[in-house]
Amino acid sequence: MQRTAPWLDGILVVNPRSYVERRRHVEAQLARFGLAGEFVHAWDAEDIDAATDARYFTGGELNRGQKSCTLKHVEALRRIVARGWQRALVLEDDVVLAPEFVDGVRAGLDETAAVAEPYVLFVGSGGNFYTPRSERRPGRRVYPANKGRFTDSYVIGAPTAQRRLQWIDAHKMHKPTDVTFDAIDRELGIRLLWLEPPVVEQGSKNGLFDSSLEAAPPRPVQRIKFALEKLRRKYLYQLWR
Repeated sequence: MQRTAPWLDGILVVNPRSYVERRRHVEAQLARFGLAGEFVHAWDAEDIDAATDARYFTGGELNRGQKSCTLKHVEALRRIVARGWQRALVLEDDVVLAPEFVDGVRAGLDETAAVAEPYVLFVGSGGNFYTPRSERRPGRRVYPANKGRFTDSYVIGAPTAQRRLQWIDAHKMHKPTDVTFDAIDRELGIRLLWLEPPVVEQGSKNGLFDSSLEAAPPRPVQRIKFALEKLRRKYLYQLWR
């Protein structure tokens, strides 16, 4: 059963049915905070028939796993719209939640309570993206950005989800989910907001899991690569930015 706090309408977790290890991982991550999510099992790779493929995608750039990921996010958006959720948290199944996860998300929700739709609040660091220190202000947690932070962890409401779905219903897609959603959001004027500091890391980026969507180095190499990138972007770059 899904358990959410009163400050969230719901939590949706993108997860293929066969990814049991990841499912148990994210369940444990949420349980640390007394939370549970609803898994989006629709549109596993083997569920995508020729008609669905032709309906949503074009070109040969995406593999079936990438198409599955995109359709699962689309399904999450549809559920949010159908239920009229105004504060829905969408997670991918490899998320690593920081100890201050709840405090961070709640702070982000508090700051965006008066922000008019459409907007998306990214609560994770994505590919180690951070708002420059020179732009941050004491006591403030949410900042505008010109791009998203990947699709591993974001808060979105029904009005914004509906705008994305309208675009998807009228177009075909040919890029990975994060690139596609970034393009949609920029075209539709959806504001992109970053939580600072972020409270989620992506396990397939920090070396906890192998990437299921694209080629990547072995886990130990990926772990070192991520750590060095984090050091550079989160700390060293901030010395002069």
